[in-house]
Amino acid sequence: MNLRFRFLALNLLPTLFLIALSNASIPTVAQGSSSGAAIDDLGRAVYLEEAPQRIVSLSPANTEMLFALGLEDRVVGVTEYCNYPSKVQFLKDAGNITVVGGFKNPDMEKVASLQPDLVVASMIHANDIVPALERAGLTVFVIRPNNLTEILMAIKRLGKINHRVHEASELAESMESSIQEIAGRVAGSKRPRVFYIVWHDPLKTAGAGTFEDEIIETAGGENIFQNNISDYALVDAEAVAARNPEVIIVCTGMGSSADGPLLWARDDPVLADTSARKSGRIYQADGDLITRAGPRIVDALEMFARFIHPEIF
Repeated sequence: MNLRFRFLALNLLPTLFLIALSNASIPTVAQGSSSGAAIDDLGRAVYLEEAPQRIVSLSPANTEMLFALGLEDRVVGVTEYCNYPSKVQFLKDAGNITVVGGFKNPDMEKVASLQPDLVVASMIHANDIVPALERAGLTVFVIRPNNLTEILMAIKRLGKINHRVHEASELAESMESSIQEIAGRVAGSKRPRVFYIVWHDPLKTAGAGTFEDEIIETAGGENIFQNNISDYALVDAEAVAARNPEVIIVCTGMGSSADGPLLWARDDPVLADTSARKSGRIYQADGDLITRAGPRIVDALEMFARFIHPEIF
């Protein structure tokens, strides 16, 4: 199905969109030659013969990638949480970009009404939202990298589907250079024991296989739970105290409880005798940096390196 046909087919009333959801899925996988296809994180070869001119992003990280690739003039829809770079909010306020809902629950009728020829989704959308959008005739490209290397690969694949291969390669190379430079500066240094707090009530941390774990390691630290848990998991304060972290890094929360994790780390009596508490090495990390798998992950790495090795940075 070519782009022109999609534009015509999607010029529908919202009620017709609901009817479309019950129809058979319209494939976005390349038929025939896939030499120009880009592979998304669902393992599908997605092909667009022409560079997409109308793009909807369903996650803040994807929006940051698109803008970093110079595609801001083609982005027509983003989520309410997409707030970087500052130009995103400017374009929202000016009415040049439409807010299509939240990260987990985008308004699919609104997405379709924008007549995009590419929707960039995340893995959280894979089970329900992606199939529904495809049944409505939309081309969907799913991105959800799980580590630093995969972020660089995702940028290159997003560049390919948008016919911005050169720009994506330059961005990925620049990021990789920064990552290697930071890793080189901490190489050979003592690795402080680091405890990372995702949330405090209940107490949750990041184990092996997470961005935070890899960033702590690359920044010259040792995640105190790396060998005990994988992914994101609940832990108890006593287990933290027993591992005696030398550095505690707290993810910035949201809303009225934004400082809750930081206050807990500073005040909870169970942590009173830890090295981090005694030395005052408790830091608050910008949640937008550390939780978004996009170009600013390099800034997150540098931020962690400053916390862990202030004598170097």
